[in-house]
Amino acid sequence: MTHTESSLWSRGTTSRPGPRPSYTLDQLADACVRRADEGGLRAVSMRGVADDLGTAAASLYRYVDGKDDLIALMVDRVAGEYRYPEATGDVRADVLALAQQSRALHRRHPWLVEATPSSMGPNSVRYMDRMAGALAPARLDARGVMMGVAMLSGWGASFAAQESAGLSAGDLGGALAASTSDPARDYPNLTTLFGAAPGGASASVDNDAVFVAGVDALLFGILPRE
Repeated sequence: MTHTESSLWSRGTTSRPGPRPSYTLDQLADACVRRADEGGLRAVSMRGVADDLGTAAASLYRYVDGKDDLIALMVDRVAGEYRYPEATGDVRADVLALAQQSRALHRRHPWLVEATPSSMGPNSVRYMDRMAGALAPARLDARGVMMGVAMLSGWGASFAAQESAGLSAGDLGGALAASTSDPARDYPNLTTLFGAAPGGASASVDNDAVFVAGVDALLFGILPRE
């Protein structure tokens, strides 16, 4: 059975000819995550991971077909960081609890927003299952649930990416002043929006509040009207 014919996630347990494997898929994933956390996704390569593990790049092909598999492993590995409290049955509370974790996860691992895994592993599927469970009391059909999972997951990822890039809603007032000598002329709408608040944008906008408001807005569009 070739790699293509078998699941990436079963290779750590499948009996195959040759010497006993020296590493587990978790060890490979951990090495990839460490490199990406330090140097971004481009720091992950077959040679680099092999060097970290003290082996030759060619030996990794006993486990994976190439970098695409490494990315799939590492994405699923960090998805294992989610913790799932017992559902309360309150859609907003349960969805928000997961969304906040997603935001935190993407802030810890900024490279995640660039990673496109070639396949989904068990931890990633478990996250989708729990998000589907959080939405279950709304009695959506499969299409509605999957749309909700995609939209809510995307919000957490994109919001965290902006935060990792240093783009804070509360810092907008300073950015306006720093980017031009005449904010009212060059950015009239934003100047009007934030200039009316005492202390400017930082006094009226909080990143945490913006994130929660975004989740609420998405839920308003996702959940059926009573």
